[in-house]
Amino acid sequence: MGIRVFVADDDSTFRFLLRETLPDGEIVVVGEASDRFELVAGAGDTKPDVILLDQMCDAQTVGELRVAAPDARVIILSGHQRDDADQALAAAADGYIVKGADLDALRAAVRG
Repeated sequence: MGIRVFVADDDSTFRFLLRETLPDGEIVVVGEASDRFELVAGAGDTKPDVILLDQMCDAQTVGELRVAAPDARVIILSGHQRDDADQALAAAADGYIVKGADLDALRAAVRG
């Protein structure tokens, strides 16, 4: 079925853009969430391969995702380059990419 991706971002426009542009035949968006509660429940239900996670969440949420979807890679989506505030979250995740990255870079991150 390809690479199953779950998108979590509090910005509905950004979620829409990812849902519409990220799929490419290999990558499939299987769910989305606007907050951490929808995220953990949705990831548990869909068991994605990759979770694209806005920094709306914290390292504790990443820990909850490790229980709900233990095989999923968690990639942080950030509106800016990494700084001290992002260190704990980035350390808990499997990857980190800036939202301004081009679509090819984002797809490469999803593919691992």
